[in-house]
Formats: sequence, C-alpha cells, structure tokens
Amino acid sequence: MKTFPKEKILKDDKLIFAKWKTNIVSTKQLILMQENAFVIVTKGKKILFYDEKILEVNNNQILLLKKGVYTMTEYLAEDGFFEAIVIYFNKALIKQANLLELNSIHQAHRLLPDMLILDKSRIMDSFVTQYFSYIKENENTRALLELKVVELIYLIIKRHPNSKDFFNSIGQQSSDLLDLMEKVYKENYTIDQLARLSNRSLSVFKREFNSIFGSSPARWIRTRRLSDARVLLSHTDKSISEIAFACGFNTLSQFDKSFRKHFHKTPSSMRTETTGQIDKT
Repeated sequence: MKTFPKEKILKDDKLIFAKWKTNIVSTKQLILMQENAFVIVTKGKKILFYDEKILEVNNNQILLLKKGVYTMTEYLAEDGFFEAIVIYFNKALIKQANLLELNSIHQAHRLLPDMLILDKSRIMDSFVTQYFSYIKENENTRALLELKVVELIYLIIKRHPNSKDFFNSIGQQSSDLLDLMEKVYKENYTIDQLARLSNRSLSVFKREFNSIFGSSPARWIRTRRLSDARVLLSHTDKSISEIAFACGFNTLSQFDKSFRKHFHKTPSSMRTETTGQIDKT
C-alpha cells in the first residue's frame, strides 16, 4: 500500500482512518491497494490512469476504490499541498452493514468497475468535518468509527442508488494477490519486486502464491502469458512478434523457445493448425 506523509491514523481491525498531507510533487506510480478505500480529497486533486482514461477527483467528489492495483498521482493545491482523508475498510464491514442481499449478490457477479467517482452532498461534507475532529482528538472508539463508516455507506447509496451493487461486489472479493497478478503478469517484474509490490516478504509472497495458484510465481506467469499468446494466434491476425511483446516476452526468440517447450510446437505451426493462416512474423 502506498505510504503518504500522514498526520494521524485511527484504526481497528476493520478500518483505518488516515489524514494524508504532502507537499511533494508525485510522479505516476503503480499502487497496490490491499484494502478497499474511500478517498476524500480536501486539497488538490487525485489523478488516476484507468482503462486508457485520465480521471480527476476534486474536493467536491468522493472516490471509492476496490482493493487492487491502480496507477495514480496527485496535483498539489495552490498553497502547495495535497491533502485527503482516506478510510480503508475490508469486506467484513460490508457484511456487518447488512448490505449483502440475495438479489444483489447475483448482480455482484456482473462486470462492475473497480472504482466510483461520485459527487458529494452537503451531509457528506459534514462527515469530512467530523472525521477531522476525530483525527484531531484521536477518537479511536471502535464501535463509533465503524458506525460512522456504515452511515457514510448508506448516505452514498441514498444519493447514488447504483452504488449499492458496487458495495455488494466488495462483499464477494477474492485475494488481493489475484487482483495484483491479473494486472501485472505481463509486466517484467522480478519475484522480489512483486513481493514488495504486494507488501509481503519474499517468503510470505511465495507461500501465499503457491497456496492460491498451486504454482510458483514464475511458472504461473509464464503459463498465463503463453495461454494468452495461444488465443491471440488463433483469433487475431497480429504478427507473431506483436503477440510476443503484447504478452510480456522481451524477445521473439525467448517467446519461441518458451512456446515450443510448453506446447511442443512453434507459434507459426500453432497458427497454421488452428486458422490455416500462413505465419507472419
């Protein structure tokens, strides 16, 4: 999880409240959010790079993020600071709020966005004032913190009814390692870098990875890339070199060697067998 300079933190086992404040100009960074979060910008702007779009979050909006991997940065305000309240929460809080209804659980399996940017209401602004007060007074009463966040969720749903499906989908979340690997397996990270990105030690990362995927990280990444390449060979007219680089291989020879070893045939022969097309490199 990205670490910002922060003034105060309040937390219990389901929540972390943080006030982030920085005057450092941030560069675009790949960030793993290990928990879901509300981000309430109070100074400056939050910038996200998502689905080939650039999204801005200002102080009239609230950002909801599911745990996962995001590319983001910040713009400083005129006084030279970026400031935000961030509330991390896990799916146990959603279940505690009794949001998981049978008719919504089925909807949660639809393709839903990983984030929502919503306009705030005046009553939500009053929450910002309250949160600042809690942080200032170091009010860390577990029951109170949880009730206030549940109340915020209900206020958001009241103003933005479609957000209920978003919250319900959080209740069905899987491991953050699944989210991480789905987004970065084509990137050329070392295993050490993946462990650091997931905020785990190398030994814990390898152990949890094997428990979830039933494979070592290197083997799973290679197999996943080759599976993607096979689909592209069979269903697109992209050249073999384009497919190799699109699937995360550094060189055409590396791709060809891995493909032969895994499928016992060359990429070009695979394409000919499945499509009848003549190979183009």
